[in-house]
Amino acid sequence: MGSTWIADIPRPGSTDVANGPFITNVEHLSSYNWIEAPGPTIVVPGCPPLWSPPPTPKKVAKDSGLIYIAQNAFRHPESPLEPLFRSLYTENPSYNIREVDLITDRNNVRKLLSFINSNTSRNGPEPFNIEIEATGNTVIFCRAETETYTFIGPHDFKGYGHEFEKAFTTSQVSGSTGHHRVISYNLSDLKLIIRYETDAYVEEALKLQRRNEGSENENFLTMMENLSLSRPETHSFRATDSKLVVQKKGRQVPIASTLEIKTRVAHKPINIQEVLPQLWVSQTPNLVRAYHHGGTFRLPEVKNVTRELAEWELLHADDLARLVLLIKAITKVVRENGGNAVVKYDGRSDSLAVFKREGARMLPDDLYRKFSDKTQSTEAVELHSRKTRLKIGDTFHDVDVSTIPYFSALVRFQRTSHPERTEFTHGDIALFDIALRGLESGYRQCFRALGEDIPQYHTLCETYDFLGVDVLAGQSIDTIFADLRACKTDYQLEYKYYRAIKGDKSRARDAAFRLLFLIILGEFNDENKDRAKVYNAVLFVVSHPGTFKQGTRVAVRSSFDERFVLSTKQRIQLDRWKREDTTTRSGDEGTTEEEYDELYLSDGS
Repeated sequence: MGSTWIADIPRPGSTDVANGPFITNVEHLSSYNWIEAPGPTIVVPGCPPLWSPPPTPKKVAKDSGLIYIAQNAFRHPESPLEPLFRSLYTENPSYNIREVDLITDRNNVRKLLSFINSNTSRNGPEPFNIEIEATGNTVIFCRAETETYTFIGPHDFKGYGHEFEKAFTTSQVSGSTGHHRVISYNLSDLKLIIRYETDAYVEEALKLQRRNEGSENENFLTMMENLSLSRPETHSFRATDSKLVVQKKGRQVPIASTLEIKTRVAHKPINIQEVLPQLWVSQTPNLVRAYHHGGTFRLPEVKNVTRELAEWELLHADDLARLVLLIKAITKVVRENGGNAVVKYDGRSDSLAVFKREGARMLPDDLYRKFSDKTQSTEAVELHSRKTRLKIGDTFHDVDVSTIPYFSALVRFQRTSHPERTEFTHGDIALFDIALRGLESGYRQCFRALGEDIPQYHTLCETYDFLGVDVLAGQSIDTIFADLRACKTDYQLEYKYYRAIKGDKSRARDAAFRLLFLIILGEFNDENKDRAKVYNAVLFVVSHPGTFKQGTRVAVRSSFDERFVLSTKQRIQLDRWKREDTTTRSGDEGTTEEEYDELYLSDGS
């Protein structure tokens, strides 16, 4: 630990921010399970336990034995962060780490939030240490715990949480001792990678349309799900000079299926506000609150808390703005003082103390090369070499099949049957060229290709669904709306002055297509309640011609008209923009920059 004091960083003052920052562009990157083995061993992508509660109330034993506090540090103390990177590059070999501002465990973000506002932590302000290293464009926060595990003796009592999880979930990976996930998202102008542990997942049926594409593809479709699960053989490898063994097996589970479990005695209900900060950091959408009487649990409900997370984010806009300022302040101090530091908080003061960090580097040498320009140019070549030659109908395409689950599995299947193949064929797929352009260059390209041809948008959405492309990327209507609003100029408080941050219109235009996809093929928990949110988003699109072109506005409005019954007031408001827009159709569509913020508020109908 560092002993030389560098600086104190005060708690950021109130920003008076009313909107944002919001989490946007949530993306699953990788996952892994720790397993019992002679040396540190992870399984990638692994799989979390399956939520499988018993049909009747069940009594479980009290927790006992070894309990992990920080399993990554317990099992791999030389480099607790190495498993994050090994799983990331196993699943995404060409990932550009240089675009990331911060890599951290969820626990570190929760600690900083509790420093900013102690009400975001159930236990209030507590002392903590975070080790920090700056490399390239990125800053790494490493969780530092005094103890990495605890042991509950036969006469101790620490609750029933771990035994509950064993009784109400089913392990999917032999020998697993915990499942960790790695995601990325944007918070204000920062790009973060977050690692966190997941308790379980809720099973969802794989939606895949079967097409009559000939006997070979029919055989592929019947085997696809089995191929997506772990294979009988296990491929293991270990990087040079690393003790960490990586085994490739398991199955990917989408963020939308992940689940957090909380247990407590029945007469002390769990306030959801205690849990939301943790779920917000990891964007975990499902929660189980399980209550017991003397260790006997009734069947708890799985609650989707997406709406509650969006509301929490809005209510804590000022806290989150201060969190961004704090991360930037920490980053600045660390970079100005050699790139290695330890941030310490004593649990009482109004500032964080920064000390010089001594000792070994956080990662093996080969991983540091990922942060260099030379590595990235090499990865660009690797990315090109990873493209696969596909003949779709009568047209050839060079495709990175890792972005298209359907073709990723198809190519894997056909290579198993015919290892010598370098080109792969498939029957015609409607609008595949446009779908591919959307994947490679942003979904906004779909609007440019289809204009106002409404039936074609239905076909394109069905094609994306058939290909298994996760267009929504786990986003709800609330997060899509936040991305739509990214087109607006924002103001960031920095050292008592506000700095204008130019809006990101490309992100907003991509979000407009996600909105259209959600309207056409998406499912809503409560269509009546969500209709008002969708209407707000649609009205935002049609009332911002400076960002969204005519074809985009017509397509989004028409899809809304097809799916929902409009109130009279809603129709009048939308029609107003249809009438006022007639003067902007010549030349470059929607060139006006005039925007009206007050008009996209819902009438609540």
